[in-house]
Amino acid sequence: MKDFLLTLTSLKECKLKLNEMFNDNPKGKFRLSVIKWTNKRSLPANAVYQSWYPAIANELALTIPEATRYIKYTFGLPILFAHEYIGPIIGEGLLAKGYFQLSYEDKLLEMERLPVTRLFDTKMHNRLRDDLQNFFGNIGLNLEYKG
Repeated sequence: MKDFLLTLTSLKECKLKLNEMFNDNPKGKFRLSVIKWTNKRSLPANAVYQSWYPAIANELALTIPEATRYIKYTFGLPILFAHEYIGPIIGEGLLAKGYFQLSYEDKLLEMERLPVTRLFDTKMHNRLRDDLQNFFGNIGLNLEYKG
């Protein structure tokens, strides 16, 4: 059975989608869960990679706050920049504030104030987790994730 996200704005659209599913697979078994929509991201979206910060800090010989800033700068910021809508907004704002002329150390310190992962959607969080697992896996640190 494959899970998928169904976001519909009306009962009529929902009925049409359900009819389509059953017509396409009349003998299929389906599970339907209906929950109240919220714009808040689930805690696990952040909690997974935040739970990796101590291991990452240890691997890189950093404090946990330093590792957090490093992750935001090295992995998170490029994900934001790559987003077609958010990327140019963030990039222009940082350019106007002179961020790109700062030293590496000062750029890392700015990660304290810059909302990076707070701006992520689910796809961006998934990419961050994958990127962290791939990068640190290649240097021998196995970051577990059961999602």
